[in-house]
Amino acid sequence: MKSEKFNNLFLDGGALAFDFINTVNTRKQPANTDYLENFEDVLKWGSKTNMLLPERFKVLSEEKALRPRLAKKALSQLINSREILYQLFAAIANNRKPDNRLADDFNQLLSDAFVDLKIEFYDRSVKIDLSDKKKSLSEPFKSVIKSAYDILTAEDFTRIKECPGCGWIFLDKTKNGKRRWCNMKVCGSSDKASRYYYRKRKTNK
Repeated sequence: MKSEKFNNLFLDGGALAFDFINTVNTRKQPANTDYLENFEDVLKWGSKTNMLLPERFKVLSEEKALRPRLAKKALSQLINSREILYQLFAAIANNRKPDNRLADDFNQLLSDAFVDLKIEFYDRSVKIDLSDKKKSLSEPFKSVIKSAYDILTAEDFTRIKECPGCGWIFLDKTKNGKRRWCNMKVCGSSDKASRYYYRKRKTNK
């Protein structure tokens, strides 16, 4: 279940959908690391984020082995979704209204993800069930899109931000809402070092 590949992947998004968007190492230039190269990577990422508990990890791993073509199709769906989600939330983070094409693309993702949605009722609460045992390889996709839906319907848009260093999307949960970087130790430190270098260079001229 564990993979060294994911040891260096930080979960700084603050929400499952954002951690999913951030499975490439940068958005500011062509990414040289894509953490989701195959469906096995999807499952390992799901385990790292606790989206998939050990029991579900095992079930989907077995399903992947039995149905490699469906696993490849599920991976393609996820990668396509990742780019739509990035464009959507990057627009919001930069105070732009997503255009009609992007809105249509996202609404199609919602339609695909929620096709099996059911509400389970309890005494004083409800539970949303997106599962479809016949199409279990779509479980990661459905969980990610549900997370995106929750963000859009429950979060303050001013808290949705894009890191100026790497382009990762994150939910600013700080009390004062002043968080700027995805990770202060990574992009924040890099920016400080860069500004220090140019200050020194200017001083020494």
